[in-house]
Amino acid sequence: RRSSDLNGKNYSLIVNNLLKPISVQGSSRKIKTDNVLVMCRKKSEQKWDFLTQVEKQIKDKSKPSLDKDEDPSQSMMNLMKKLYDEGDDEMKRTINKTWVESREKQERGNLDF
Repeated sequence: RRSSDLNGKNYSLIVNNLLKPISVQGSSRKIKTDNVLVMCRKKSEQKWDFLTQVEKQIKDKSKPSLDKDEDPSQSMMNLMKKLYDEGDDEMKRTINKTWVESREKQERGNLDF
């Protein structure tokens, strides 16, 4: 969208690679004294998890990949390592506590599945 002659200046907003198409006719803008509000109407009324394709790709890259040839227990360990590496302090404490309790049960022979 383009806004011309707003306090003597011209502005334009460009967002490339939207996740899904928008309706230009259904979209609008409101010019206020201290900001410009841009409202875009979706062509289809479905939820967008992301605004752009780039955001979606970044999020998809951060998801753990499921390798069908990999040992399932190794996949689980990789997932736990990723959670631990990216988690906050509380997440790390929880994982450590669970790990210690699991090891203690294994040593006593009381591991329940």
